[in-house]
Amino acid sequence: MTTRLAGTLAAVFEPRDALTDEQRRAGLRALNYQAIAASGADGLISGGFLAAFALLLGASNVHIGILTALPPILQPVQLVAVVLIERLRMRKPFAVMSYFIAYAAWVPVALIPFVLDVPNAGAVTLLLVFVALRGVAQAFLNPSWIGWIRDIVPQDVMGSFFSQRMRIATIAAAVAGLVGAFYIDWWAGRVPEPEQIYGYSYAMLFGSILLGFGAVGFMARMPEPRMVAPEGQRPTIAQMLAAPLRDANYRQLMSFLMVWSLASQLAVPFFSVYMLTKLEMPLSAVVGLAVLSQATSVLFVNVWGGYVDRFGSKVVLSISSSLYLLVILGWTFTTTPEAHALTVPLLIVLHFLIGIASAGINLASTTIRMKMAPQAQSTSYLTGASLAASLGAGIGPILGGAFVDFFSVRRFEISIEWVDPARTVEFPAVFLTGYDFLFALAFLSGLVTLSVLGRVREEGESNREAVMSELAAQTRENLRVLNSVPGMNLVGSLPLGRRRFVPAVAGLDVAAGVTAYQLAASIQSVATTAARSGATARQLQSRVNQTIARAVQESDNVRQQGAALAFGAVQGAVQVAAESGIGTRRLVRESISGLLDATAEAVDDPRTILRGAIQGAIRSGSDAGLSMDAVTTDAIEATRAAAPQLGLSEQDAVAYAAEVAVQASADLSEDSRTRVRNAALKAILPGAPKS
Repeated sequence: MTTRLAGTLAAVFEPRDALTDEQRRAGLRALNYQAIAASGADGLISGGFLAAFALLLGASNVHIGILTALPPILQPVQLVAVVLIERLRMRKPFAVMSYFIAYAAWVPVALIPFVLDVPNAGAVTLLLVFVALRGVAQAFLNPSWIGWIRDIVPQDVMGSFFSQRMRIATIAAAVAGLVGAFYIDWWAGRVPEPEQIYGYSYAMLFGSILLGFGAVGFMARMPEPRMVAPEGQRPTIAQMLAAPLRDANYRQLMSFLMVWSLASQLAVPFFSVYMLTKLEMPLSAVVGLAVLSQATSVLFVNVWGGYVDRFGSKVVLSISSSLYLLVILGWTFTTTPEAHALTVPLLIVLHFLIGIASAGINLASTTIRMKMAPQAQSTSYLTGASLAASLGAGIGPILGGAFVDFFSVRRFEISIEWVDPARTVEFPAVFLTGYDFLFALAFLSGLVTLSVLGRVREEGESNREAVMSELAAQTRENLRVLNSVPGMNLVGSLPLGRRRFVPAVAGLDVAAGVTAYQLAASIQSVATTAARSGATARQLQSRVNQTIARAVQESDNVRQQGAALAFGAVQGAVQVAAESGIGTRRLVRESISGLLDATAEAVDDPRTILRGAIQGAIRSGSDAGLSMDAVTTDAIEATRAAAPQLGLSEQDAVAYAAEVAVQASADLSEDSRTRVRNAALKAILPGAPKS
């Protein structure tokens, strides 16, 4: 009997020298089932459930911060796991046992209200002890699990596979969380207040035993490929652990993961607490908003997955991070200083946007660390990345809890007063206190992460021009989907390249990018409608100019969005020229003139509008397959005509437009660059020979 059991365990846990196609497919199916079960369990245990449970036990803001920080703080235990894994050259036994302990730790947590009167400090202490035990188990799990699944999932489909896995996992978590929240509210309405906490206990027991242990079972069914041995002499443990630190590029990635985790975890753990305590929302509403974010993630994770496979993880990570920071800042406006009529609508918008952003961040941060880790050293590299992220995630919540308590008795207020003989009316223009300060600090801290990410180099990453061109095309072809993804339309303005159309202010540049492409799409739509109605070229241009003027009026900040508006307007005009057969000269010239008229009083320097317009003409002309010398000539001639509005001499205006056109062509084909240079040179020096 004992021999048979040992043989069975050996067969289950023994690594395979090579996986057959069928074994790999079976492993991927089990990996998806594991995600469904685990996410369902976490939907009943973590997030708003755990925060509400901890508050009922008597936890303070500092306790909530420590509760969130404990698992990442304990991640250095991974180093012990790495040493054992490298010595035994096996990952599955460590992963399965650690996973079992991680879910088993929730059982005594759920039983705390049955053995202690709550709220009291002892109950909170027990909660922290068992969460710490779970953190140690997770520390052993991470290096074994990530390296294991990296070897199962083919690298060329990582983006699409993990996006699908995240989608089904998010659905499972959303369904479980929503059902659990309604159950908790139903329970709370039928029992006395001291017994309300038992509803959480029953939900936790169901989630950890049935779903959590089920996830462990699916994990155990996955095959483990044998670990690839490093080439040459086997490195020592110290060399192996130091390898990711010696890799300058991977070290930059680790730096980004650390500062990003710190900045985001300053605020994110307190979203649920804020809604439960400050806004006094029921748990079902809090979880319902979380489900909205999860549903949004489901809708967009496949979109992000396709872009990760085609353009690389870094660009998706940068876009998503920028949008995420703007969402964090948006939480400061949910009270002024109390809840107001727009609080709930604003929360809905914020949860919708954070679902879009988090889907991209989770997917891209997972795939980029896997892609950049050498296969023979994947355990040490992935452990280094995990430790870096954990360090930030451990520090962030503790600082966040301390900041909330510190600022809870302090406030920063700017108000506007209207005084007349009959009354005095005061309007709070800015009001920050408690959580408001926390959200603002998290936003400012997060700005640092964008420049850190810009220094990371990913093999096969696309330059911003290629991605921008593709995103513009997708916007035109599928506006119904992509118009609601603000971050996806602004690769060019993020800190990934040398040039950009708008300042790299997190979130605001995203909005500007959306404006540009929506404006281009609007102009195309207007042109199509006009063409079908038999409008003349003059009428067509009039409608284009009306569209431009309306976009400028509706823009919240023309000074920051002016270049993007100009880019989108001329892009749309050139596309109209290409599709309608009307020459670019008239449309481009009158579009630039219309732009300058519409923005003259709103911008400090009209040349920013002109720069965006020239760039839009060059890029969209190349996309449409137009003759680049003709497009360049038309754009420069339009600038010549607009010189008085720019406050420039005709010569200076032409020279400026020629310089911008040449710069904008830097990433086009050699033939297109030559044509642009020749046309620019001819405009400046009419008798100059071709180069």
